[in-house]
Amino acid sequence: MRTTTLAAWTTTAVLALLLTPDQGRAQPPGAGKPPKPPADEFRSIVREVEEAYKAPYEVDKDILDELRKQYKNPTPEREAKIFREVQRLYNLTPDQEKSITAELRKAYERPSPEQETRIFDAIRSNGRLPVGTVPASIQAEQSAKLFRSFDRNADGRLAPDEMPETLGEQWKKWDRSGDGAIDFAEYGDYYQAHLRSVTERVASGEISIKLPKGAVLSLADVRPTAPTKVAPVPEGTLRDPLPFAVRFGKLPPGLPGWFVEYDTDQDGQVCLYEWRRKGQPIDGFTPMDSNGDCLITADEVLRFLAAKAKEKPAEADSESGTPPKKSPDKKRP
Repeated sequence: MRTTTLAAWTTTAVLALLLTPDQGRAQPPGAGKPPKPPADEFRSIVREVEEAYKAPYEVDKDILDELRKQYKNPTPEREAKIFREVQRLYNLTPDQEKSITAELRKAYERPSPEQETRIFDAIRSNGRLPVGTVPASIQAEQSAKLFRSFDRNADGRLAPDEMPETLGEQWKKWDRSGDGAIDFAEYGDYYQAHLRSVTERVASGEISIKLPKGAVLSLADVRPTAPTKVAPVPEGTLRDPLPFAVRFGKLPPGLPGWFVEYDTDQDGQVCLYEWRRKGQPIDGFTPMDSNGDCLITADEVLRFLAAKAKEKPAEADSESGTPPKKSPDKKRP
């Protein structure tokens, strides 16, 4: 899990707390609907970790979907949503954000597969977050929401009768001020420790999580995500392979040569943008992408080739190491 300095994290978290709308506070006592029960802290944190593990399967596709909606009707809100998706999976620097923004604006004016490739190149230029990492921005947002949920009288402090069960069992450990309550900064420290604990239990297999259809979490390959600083990935350095896909270098036999060639980031799968970068048509990608996640895994390719072989003898394309080509369009008279 990526860590930030305590001061930076606290600043972000406080801003999230202050800026999160809370319409319930504006209502007089007893007015409107009855207050919602406090959030289930444990389930909420497990969901955050689960979303972090889903990110490698979802983010690239979601970015592409939102980008193509922008072509028809560009809005600042949708562009912000693109960046929220990017932050789920990728390391970002301020300069990188400027670069991505510039490439996005070019795509709005002149959309093309080539421009989409340039956008993803900018997005991926600083590498991915470690597997299972909950980004700092999401940590700040979620801790603020949880604190609000527990702080029923909205006084900025959690009294013992407002604390979730886990915090209630150890609140003295986190009560640095010794005033018998937990303020927001103290809750932030506790929250991060609780998040680390849940993440390690997921990595060890003690806590199970739901993954997208067809995804397999190989727990033996997942390193416990203890807090570590994420350094930029130097150009040309191989990134850590994803635990959900077959590892690069341990690919099953029978794969066509183009699979390794197209897997430019060597994560054991071919993404849609990697396919398009090679000039291949989308209608050649879709039949192999059986679960529609914009990723072709080794298993999907092998199953596709096996099904194709049953229909007719294997075509020369698969034997020659090149992907299936789009049928040439008939010339108009």
